[in-house]
Amino acid sequence: TSKYNVLSFFPRNLLLQFSKMANFYFLMMSLMEMYPPISDSGGEPVLAVPLFFVVGLSMIKDAYEDYLRHK
Repeated sequence: TSKYNVLSFFPRNLLLQFSKMANFYFLMMSLMEMYPPISDSGGEPVLAVPLFFVVGLSMIKDAYEDYLRHK
């Protein structure tokens, strides 16, 4: 009943994470932030840190839930 295996977890979960509109929006904003002419932060991806934190926590939660399903 598990959703992932060891090899498919990372790509499938990233696709799942960025299919959520909020995560995709902040990914696009952090990519546009790295383009200096339109950036407020001078090309520094400031939004990338909170985005990676939220996506990372969601991935850990999904991995734990999938482990419990597998067990």
